[in-house]
Amino acid sequence: MSNENKKGRPRRYDADYFPHYCNHNRILEIIMDKQGNKGYGFYYRLQELLGKTPGHGYDANNELKYEYLLTQTGVDSDTADEIIALLCDFDELDAELWREYKIIWWDKFVETLKELYSRRKNNLPTKEDFIKIPDDELQKSETHKVN
Repeated sequence: MSNENKKGRPRRYDADYFPHYCNHNRILEIIMDKQGNKGYGFYYRLQELLGKTPGHGYDANNELKYEYLLTQTGVDSDTADEIIALLCDFDELDAELWREYKIIWWDKFVETLKELYSRRKNNLPTKEDFIKIPDDELQKSETHKVN
């Protein structure tokens, strides 16, 4: 996600759309079974939030940011925590980043934006870009520090 020193229009690292598939995956089916339409809404509203957030991750590490997450997804904290835990258990969200730092990173969601970024001729954002951790730090112990 490095910005090159070129003149012209700045590169964008957000999205105005994302693919919304008609066939639900097993994770969404389980979320809907447990939470009904609130779960369905949370799932897609979280993707909308990630889509419009530069870098496509979300940092909810303080009360205000967490409250904004709840507002944007339309659920209470218990529901959000349960759904996020399910998404972590199914390896949809990066469980370590959520549990340690309250950072949401959804690799599979970002991958759905590949075509968008190829048309922009931008590199697809990565987790490392979003959390600004040098690659060698990610390879170290699980007690790395997020800058």
